[in-house]
Amino acid sequence: MNEFLALAASALILLGALFSLLGALGVWRLPDAYTRMHSASKAGALGAILILLGVLFATGGIAWVETLLAIAVLLVTAPLAAHAISRAGHMAGVRPQVGPLGDALERAKDKGLDQGMDQTEKAQE
Repeated sequence: MNEFLALAASALILLGALFSLLGALGVWRLPDAYTRMHSASKAGALGAILILLGVLFATGGIAWVETLLAIAVLLVTAPLAAHAISRAGHMAGVRPQVGPLGDALERAKDKGLDQGMDQTEKAQE
């Protein structure tokens, strides 16, 4: 492996580890479940993707198809899982720490704009 690929692999792995560490710090320090979940899903996915790219560079591209498939799975599943968990938390009554703009989903529900929430609640009855 040439020197440039080794340096790029090391940099990507270290950057991925840094993003994963920042995501863990966000889970520890942020005020409510929604911001913690956001930190864990976004920083964790980006950290894992950077680490996978670093491993791809370090191995010289031996398993490039598998690595790109793993990255694609992370790009698709991390946002979907975060959305599903936050939606389930909101429906279960976990309230966010309300900032200056308030709870936008609750306002939409009060105005009847969130049809998906109404249909889900009707299905549970």
